[in-house]
Amino acid sequence: MATKNIIIDASNKKYNIVEGEFFPINWGIYLHKKYETWKYNVYDKNNIFCFGRGILPIIGGHRLIFSFKSPLWDGFHFSAMGGAGYVFKNTGLNNVAIIGRCEKPSLLILDRENEDLKIDFMELKDYDIKNYKNVYDLNNYILKKFNEKNYRAFIVGPASLNTNMGGIFSQTVKNGKFIEGSEDWAARGGGGSVLYRAHNILGVVYYGKDKTEKELNEQKDLEKRMREVVEKHYNKPYMTVILEHTKKYRYNEETQTGGTFGNDYHYTLDITPIFNWRMPYIHKNIRIALHKKIMKYFVEQFNKESIEPKKWTNCGEPCPVLCKKYRNGLKVDYEPYESNGPLLGIFDIHAADRVVHTVDALGFDAIEFGNLASWVFELLHVGLLKPEEVGIAKPAFDINDYQTDEDILKNSNYNAELAVKLANIVAFNENEIGKIFALGKRKASKILNVKYKDRLFKHNSNNNEDLKYKKFEDYAVYIPFGDNGEISPTLYWSIGNFMPYLIQGKYLTYYQCGEFLEPEKLAKLSVERVIEEITIENLGICRFHRKWIYPVIESLLKEITDVNLNSTIEELIKDICEYDKKIGYPNYIESQRVKDLIMAGAEEFGNDKWSKVFKECGEEKLREYIKRVSNEYNKLLNIDWRLKE
Repeated sequence: MATKNIIIDASNKKYNIVEGEFFPINWGIYLHKKYETWKYNVYDKNNIFCFGRGILPIIGGHRLIFSFKSPLWDGFHFSAMGGAGYVFKNTGLNNVAIIGRCEKPSLLILDRENEDLKIDFMELKDYDIKNYKNVYDLNNYILKKFNEKNYRAFIVGPASLNTNMGGIFSQTVKNGKFIEGSEDWAARGGGGSVLYRAHNILGVVYYGKDKTEKELNEQKDLEKRMREVVEKHYNKPYMTVILEHTKKYRYNEETQTGGTFGNDYHYTLDITPIFNWRMPYIHKNIRIALHKKIMKYFVEQFNKESIEPKKWTNCGEPCPVLCKKYRNGLKVDYEPYESNGPLLGIFDIHAADRVVHTVDALGFDAIEFGNLASWVFELLHVGLLKPEEVGIAKPAFDINDYQTDEDILKNSNYNAELAVKLANIVAFNENEIGKIFALGKRKASKILNVKYKDRLFKHNSNNNEDLKYKKFEDYAVYIPFGDNGEISPTLYWSIGNFMPYLIQGKYLTYYQCGEFLEPEKLAKLSVERVIEEITIENLGICRFHRKWIYPVIESLLKEITDVNLNSTIEELIKDICEYDKKIGYPNYIESQRVKDLIMAGAEEFGNDKWSKVFKECGEEKLREYIKRVSNEYNKLLNIDWRLKE
């Protein structure tokens, strides 16, 4: 494995080579520990921004992995971008880190067209950053500047300038044009906000030289050995193995649809998150009826506009899965549309389009913004916030207003208009409340609890004694970390999504919805997911390929390095734990909504034992359940990530 790792100082525009073999997340935590970034504010120039690529020359092996101290979670976090590592390998680099700060907003250019690597910082003198409104505008600006290069770029949008929720965007370029539907995001944790607000960098553009004939032959030989490892294990042709294990993401004959959007709604059914996760209080029959509308106005329309005309593409590496399903020029995935659709009381895909496209154009983490917006909608609905304060009207958030198809379509469009307006208010800090929301739900709640102390008292006295909703955070769905950190879960009513684990907001947990397990079993299955998911991500592998790659991953790795995978992953998890403990600690659940989701989940998912004890003893038994999960999780991972008592 090549040892091409560099640290770039944006202050003096120089770089240093770091010797050693690092996988991308190991690289990130190594530098964050070395430079003791826990000591600094998240937007300090010393909050190192790291990224690296996958090293296995296999289909699905070319993700770009970003790691940073997160402005949302407050601890170490990482996020992945599909396909962006495929062009990045032409630079000859494995891993890059950025420290320091540019004097003016800039693009970092990594150029290896010649023998030696050249880095440059291009100040955006001819680009009006003060009026930066749309990530696609900057994307087009870069295309005009570099369209003669075989380049790729990742960039941030306006949300990274003013919020903690900025994502990182990239799109495949081929023959000087963008590939429709190929856009991808590394958005979880607010890495885009770190890149811009800590380092004054709006994006990174990279390209390199074509391989020599000798290098091409060596690559073909290695790829052949990789295929042989896979075919020997499965006793099937390479492509057959891939397609059999990825049918959900390409096309599933059973559901007659494809991708996460088409398939996930077939699985989530009536426990699909709706109306700011208010499922525990909505009768099952009503949820079933609304899910039928999701299938009609979301999935059926998607099938007509994307699946049937086969508007499918990939993320930029040669991959037959073609997981990117697009329509109207932009891709459609489950979580961005779910969090900015049904979670907001929007059940019409064409209405949701307007929200998702706005949130994307502004450069938000779509999952995080959707969860924030649904929380704001409910606060307006119950009267804890007033329309004139937020800058949008009161949403249609009463289930009784969604009786007929006409009501559903009308209210979906109405709520979409409000969500679009709210996205702009938050992204550009257009008013005082928008600036508070830009911090994220938990940090905002702490401010609002003080600001509207009298309003809370009146609200609690009049309306909510039975629900125990006493503070602003009680309406919010997030996993807390330390004093102020938080992150929204993935969009499944899954008990594992709400546990105080070392890494949340991703799939490093047991996220099967519709199950309520014994605490020790939940911890055991979660630890299995932690190890599998962090291994896949640490090697820059697409998780859509995990089912066929994971069983052969050690054999594949042995073809290119003698690094011990198991000890590397064990060390990585301990390093993240050690780092985060210098910042904070795992917390017991703060939000009443999350508590209710867990306790109601026991009855909803058919666990009579825990349903009974929750009804009889309430939060006392909830604490016991979570503590037992936490203790077993710590034991199995051999880390000290115990709940703060």
